Amino acid sequence: MKFLCSSCGACCMVAGGRFGLPDRGDGACANLNENNQCSIYETRPDICRVDKVYEMIKDLVDITKKEYYIENTEACHTLIDRLKLDESYKIELKEYERK
Repeated sequence: MKFLCSSCGACCMVAGGRFGLPDRGDGACANLNENNQCSIYETRPDICRVDKVYEMIKDLVDITKKEYYIENTEACHTLIDRLKLDESYKIELKEYERK
């Protein structure tokens, strides 16, 4: 199972200055480019990798990987709404039932 990401950039738009990520001055991560894509995607920090974060916390929390992915997807939906991004970026939670 893998985390489903629509590449909307919402998490990057609010991550600047948090978790050690550079702020480009508007609250967004400085690595977010003009196309709302991560300019360092292949070498991005672990905090930007949902799978890695789960591996780091799985022994500390009572949650399955699937539940963790669903919770993160719901958080994405909240950010998409807050930032007024297109609804098409929202991943249907039922997609995790197919995995």
